Amino acid sequence: MATPSDTFRQSVAFAVLTGRDAHGKPALGPVATARARVQPSRRLIRDANGNEQLATHVVYTDAPLTLQHRVWLPGEDVADFNRARRPVAVDEFVDGSGAVRFRKVWF
Repeated sequence: MATPSDTFRQSVAFAVLTGRDAHGKPALGPVATARARVQPSRRLIRDANGNEQLATHVVYTDAPLTLQHRVWLPGEDVADFNRARRPVAVDEFVDGSGAVRFRKVWF
């Protein structure tokens, strides 16, 4: 039986935001990569605070991404923090046994 992760043919890089230095510059944890499916999307969604935002991409992945992560889409320079995207919303999809199978991350 095919699983959703069988369609993850691209990869994204991600790192968790761990804090900020004295000058306000963000500090990130180690950068990791994960298999994903990246789709351009123009959809009005509600963020975690209930505000409406226009999402430009949706990423399907089995990586444990949260709103605290920063994500670089395929082909973007991981060394450039300004190219990292901040998730607007994260939807988790759970299988019949209660385990999270994959996440739908909106940007």
